[in-house]
Amino acid sequence: MGVTYDVEDKKFVFDFEHDGAEDVGLSLQRAVDVAHKKINLYHYDIVVMPENRTKVNQYMLRYIYRFNQPRLCRVDEILSKPMDKELSSMIRQQNVLVIDDVTTSGSTLNKILRTLRILNEDNDITIFSLIGRKDLMAESV
Repeated sequence: MGVTYDVEDKKFVFDFEHDGAEDVGLSLQRAVDVAHKKINLYHYDIVVMPENRTKVNQYMLRYIYRFNQPRLCRVDEILSKPMDKELSSMIRQQNVLVIDDVTTSGSTLNKILRTLRILNEDNDITIFSLIGRKDLMAESV
């Protein structure tokens, strides 16, 4: 899969034109399959996604839905309403999967993990990112 870093915009760009959506989709499907073997996607009740729904995040979610139909929450929804009773009680009782196509600085993930950990001390919280700095990753899939 063609991935480049746009220095001006300071973001990663996935090359759907060159590789074709089918090739990108197949690569993402394989990544989700590997993640499933490691973490068992049936185990997660909630998926947290970034506010910006990139094509890559949408593909990841589509392939995750092959295993399970978790409730979808956006990162901004959780960060803006951490004390919302309904949201808090839902997160408190569930296993949470945070997905992101690219992890750069890790600041957003750190914020969301702090908030989720306050709301959910006992259940599993797992991050699935396709591209990220190795120093931010606990374990690579």
